[in-house]
Amino acid sequence: MRYLITNLPLELGEERKALDAILACVLGGRPEEYAEPSLERLSLDARHKGSIRFLAALAFRTGRPMEGLRLPPGTRLEPTPEPVVWSVAPAPRRPRVVIVGSGPAGTFCALRLLDYGIMPILLERGAPMSERVRALAGLWRDGVLDPSANAQFGEGGAGTFSDGKLTTRIGHPAIRYVIETFVRFGAHPKVLYLARPHVGTDVIRKCSVLIRKEAEARGAVYRFRARLADLRFRDGAVAAAVLDSGEEIPCDALVLAPGHSARDTLEMLHGLGVAMRQKAFAMGVRVEHPQDLIDHSQYGPSTGHPSLAPADYKLVCNLGPARAAYSFCMCPGGEVIQCASEPGGVVVNGMSNAKRDSGFANSGLVAKVNTSDFGSDHLLGGIYFQRKWEQAAFRAAGETYGAPATSVQDFLKGRASGQLPATSFRPFAVPADIATCLPGFVLEQLLSAIPDFDRKLHGFTSRQALLLAIESRTSSPVQMLRGDNGESVSHPGLYPCGEGAGFAGGITSAAVDGIRVAEWIAQKHGAPAFLPFQRNVKAGEYATEY
Repeated sequence: MRYLITNLPLELGEERKALDAILACVLGGRPEEYAEPSLERLSLDARHKGSIRFLAALAFRTGRPMEGLRLPPGTRLEPTPEPVVWSVAPAPRRPRVVIVGSGPAGTFCALRLLDYGIMPILLERGAPMSERVRALAGLWRDGVLDPSANAQFGEGGAGTFSDGKLTTRIGHPAIRYVIETFVRFGAHPKVLYLARPHVGTDVIRKCSVLIRKEAEARGAVYRFRARLADLRFRDGAVAAAVLDSGEEIPCDALVLAPGHSARDTLEMLHGLGVAMRQKAFAMGVRVEHPQDLIDHSQYGPSTGHPSLAPADYKLVCNLGPARAAYSFCMCPGGEVIQCASEPGGVVVNGMSNAKRDSGFANSGLVAKVNTSDFGSDHLLGGIYFQRKWEQAAFRAAGETYGAPATSVQDFLKGRASGQLPATSFRPFAVPADIATCLPGFVLEQLLSAIPDFDRKLHGFTSRQALLLAIESRTSSPVQMLRGDNGESVSHPGLYPCGEGAGFAGGITSAAVDGIRVAEWIAQKHGAPAFLPFQRNVKAGEYATEY
């Protein structure tokens, strides 16, 4: 029988032992009596700085009786189902499918459609990876922006130039499909079991290219620098995608997975009357510290142990009804990067390589922005709100693609910094009063939250702590409306998908949403429902990854 043991405590270093030996030590018997042992989850328990440990979940098979065993406090043992088999039969009908966007939502939608024998066309407004990397090098080295090839637009989507986190809170069976796919194309196998899996921007770029090459070999067609400019309809349903060149591509289904920064696409969809609504998001700054400061604060005397990765953190400060400030997309061993996609605007974000060895730690430090804060009832009011403050950051940076910056201590004292702490940011940081590029209510929330964060994480307000503005692309400020079959409630055949459509908040949840949309399309064309995916699949489900 197959079992799963969870919340099994392991001392630092013990996680490297043979799994069958660990099971024999805990459950009795000989190691060879535990077949096919696999590490399903490994999380760090750092609640007590002097006794940091891991909590593990292990699956295994055994014929030994498992009743009446004495287990460590909190540890559970129970039978577990067999792993999901992802293979499916080809769909009876093969619709023409166009997917807009090659980020995780579009990519995994394409992969799952290919499983059903459906061969999509993917339209990507940005450049293929090699050209995209060169364009970003120009931005980070020389401060020159390419609006068509940047950290938001291009092969792999925005998540390609990020921390590469696969963490998610959505709890869907397809998460395993996503993570196994990344491992198959080059991610380290440890992402299969780490509680906070991280691929790294250097590795995820390679994965994206390899996934695309396999998808092309299986029949998918990729079109780069192919921006969606319009849609054609027949009898009220989507009939064709129109490129900015004027070319029309006929389709029976069109998947909209444009990412959260394709503002012109959302303008076009609004003009066509596609059903959408305003959606809250978050806005703020990036905070950066030396990594060893975070390590000592989080690990205490265990700092430096070879089993411990660079430390991360998660901080939340509730500030009354509908108000909160929190850390977002924390990047241990990472760097802060310029992520602008529009001329005249500054956007910052965090990124890290697989080794997380930059020597710096950074995180978004953001406050909730409610739709009532947009200052407009216009459907795209959130976009206009973001743009306003991104342009203010550009001005504060001397009308360059640097980033306005100040030390945390000077920020709390309401003054600009004469000299900035060390930073990883590229192309350059500009000493500035960042209060000039933050909405007043965001500024107030950050000023209230930062002292609270310092009480929770010693050294947060250190002289070495730096703030860079502005972190504004935390999630899409709109949500397209879709029904329980995944289609737009206003335009049949149109499938809103992923983060840009308001149904995801990071790499994994966007990829899962792409898979869900592929399932809906396949089922509409005769494929039976894939039963393992029939839980947690409400069309309106949304989660942000922190």
